[in-house]
Amino acid sequence: MSKGKVVEDLISIMRSKGKSPDFLLCIGDDRSDEDMFESIALSVSNPALSTIISKVFACTVGQKPSMAEYYLDDTSEVIKLLEGLATAAGPSASIIYQDL
Repeated sequence: MSKGKVVEDLISIMRSKGKSPDFLLCIGDDRSDEDMFESIALSVSNPALSTIISKVFACTVGQKPSMAEYYLDDTSEVIKLLEGLATAAGPSASIIYQDL
């Protein structure tokens, strides 16, 4: 089972329950995350899913070749990003967190 398959399954489960993520963020720092980034890229290129998931962000940690569209320099930048998102979302936001 790859992380890419897990992301696909989570999206599929949400859709089967009549819910769709309006924001998808995946962050990783090693080779095992590349399957996840590739899966996200394929999902975005799929017209059926691209209208459902309007904002998709794939971030790799560290400057290296990656399928991820965005780069964060280190874990401190990851923390700053997550803190900023939490602040922007406010206390009433519903967040699904999956640590793979």
